[in-house]
Amino acid sequence: MTALVMGLGMNVTSCKDDNDDNNNERTPEEIAQDPYEKESEAADALYRLVSQLSVCDSLPNNWKTATFEPKAGKVLDASQPRVRTIAVNNAAEAVARYNSLTGKDLPATTMSDTYTVKDVGTLQLNVGGAGTIATIDVDVKQMPQLQQLRLVSVADMGENGHFKGEPYYRFGDVVRDSKGCYWICVRPAYSPNGKEDTHWMSFQLTDKNIKTYTKSGCKEQKYPVDLGVQKEKMQYLAQLLAILANPDGYKNVAGQGNYFGGNGLGGLQEAAMPADSLVRQADLWDQNKVWEKIMPVGFKPDEVQKFKDRFKKNVHFIYEKGSTSGTNLTIKHVGYQGALTFYVEDPAYEKTIIDMKRNSFDITNNYTTIGTTVDPYDFPPDAFVVRYKSGYQLSSNLLFSPSATDSIPGVTTVHRFNACKGTPIIDKKSYTKEQAEPKMILAKNGKFYKSEAGCTADGTTPVALVVYVGDDAEKNDNVAYSGLAMSYTYIDPLKWDDSDQREEVCIENTERQWNIWKNQNNAIERTKKLAEDGHEHPAAKAAWEFKVNDFDPASHGFSPWFLPTAGQALKAIEGLGGDVEFDMLGPACWVSTLPANWKSAGIEDFDIIIDFWTSTEYDKQNAVVYDMHGDDRFIYPTTVSKTAQHPVRPFIAF
Repeated sequence: MTALVMGLGMNVTSCKDDNDDNNNERTPEEIAQDPYEKESEAADALYRLVSQLSVCDSLPNNWKTATFEPKAGKVLDASQPRVRTIAVNNAAEAVARYNSLTGKDLPATTMSDTYTVKDVGTLQLNVGGAGTIATIDVDVKQMPQLQQLRLVSVADMGENGHFKGEPYYRFGDVVRDSKGCYWICVRPAYSPNGKEDTHWMSFQLTDKNIKTYTKSGCKEQKYPVDLGVQKEKMQYLAQLLAILANPDGYKNVAGQGNYFGGNGLGGLQEAAMPADSLVRQADLWDQNKVWEKIMPVGFKPDEVQKFKDRFKKNVHFIYEKGSTSGTNLTIKHVGYQGALTFYVEDPAYEKTIIDMKRNSFDITNNYTTIGTTVDPYDFPPDAFVVRYKSGYQLSSNLLFSPSATDSIPGVTTVHRFNACKGTPIIDKKSYTKEQAEPKMILAKNGKFYKSEAGCTADGTTPVALVVYVGDDAEKNDNVAYSGLAMSYTYIDPLKWDDSDQREEVCIENTERQWNIWKNQNNAIERTKKLAEDGHEHPAAKAAWEFKVNDFDPASHGFSPWFLPTAGQALKAIEGLGGDVEFDMLGPACWVSTLPANWKSAGIEDFDIIIDFWTSTEYDKQNAVVYDMHGDDRFIYPTTVSKTAQHPVRPFIAF
């Protein structure tokens, strides 16, 4: 409920109290006659609509006369800009989406319905019709640009379009869906080819994808369903994983053409991902232990190399649901006979028929061999079960089509790596510190840019990356700074005396301590004290004396360089994509979307840093740091000796 709707509800209560000393509850008839209640009902109905059909977090006070731009679905016919198309699986899902918009609870078999709200407008549902599963006619005065929603099958949506700029996802990026399954981007959007949708694959299964079948006289079968039949996309997966598993081998053939005579990774032009980027990608997959995350159920981390080896040799993928007929189970799969065939030959489309009276098949056991009895000691399996989804299908939002330049609704970005360099638009416009936003670049000239390319095009060089913007960024000497930026370069620690070994100290894991750190400020004074007042704290001293590219912070009204406090470090993590919240049962802070490779946020070498130094002291000997490694999804506070040898990334406030 929006703040406006809540306010209307308060007005209702106030009017009632003025006229009823007994404060008895009103009857339904009284409520129906109450103009405030009717207005609240209209506002509630409008919010339900625009929160799903547009981008709206709350209604403005002038909601009756306001207008909202439709964002749901896609405009497929430019001559009909007020008609937008949305993909659904069937008529029952179409009715469910209509119910979501109207707040009704119509049965799945409904064929038509009309919904009208005074001061808002009307929706009309019609199931069936030429070329659609259903249509919803829209006559809402606050959305004059929307006339109709066409609900069609996924196949009718198409996957291509046109966009400019750099795509949000790249080859080998990995996301996690709401069920905890990891998905690999095997074809990103690519503007030069007119490809707007993304393609994703996963080796991991949910209960929905497994069907158990038992027939009298037959062995129990657990076979795959709802995998997303896209057999031609299997080659995208095979190509990508072959490169990631064997980058040295890929470099050897790259001189003969990036894809060894093939049509390009993911069916795109070779320029979509040059050889050096793919080799770098492979290194990042190893550094960030991506292989351990994407492996099928049944594999263990110590079997990573065996898993990778499959993509250097022959490999089979089960890509389509199994089916039963009589006492036979049929499993369809696609096979490649060696890594080079991923590029120069079409795969072999095959099927295996399993006699259910004699043999069993269990897709939850990845040591199963196709066509034979389960043998738990057989390794590797003859085929991996692969699920496929487009970016549109992966989206959890029932109505919005994911944009090529934005993240997919409902997924958690786990690993984002190298950019697909198509025809990006270079914005060399500079911005003031009042206009700065997280992930902008602070340049040597004291101005801010949206990209490193824009910075260079304007004849200046990067100094720092903006990581936080807010009124409480830093307070010092009666100066309230509104933003924080992190240095583009780090201070090499090798010149320090590292006589002390790292010593972790147990940190008080309480909500009180969490709130203290979360709101901690005054980093400049803390760093200055640690650097100048006889404290043995090389990291603070290095930050305080930091100089880069002859950049003079004071001449631009910025603060000196400093170490962030524990609270400011959390602000930086949030600004770069982290989702920070207190976890009473685990580490004192949990980040589910921490970028594992910070280059995606504009930092070239940040992934080498083990700890995030802060100017917060735990005790006389130890400083508070944030440990960023381990699972790559966690970051938690720990301590380290103040004299320890670790790289330092200074901050600046503006």
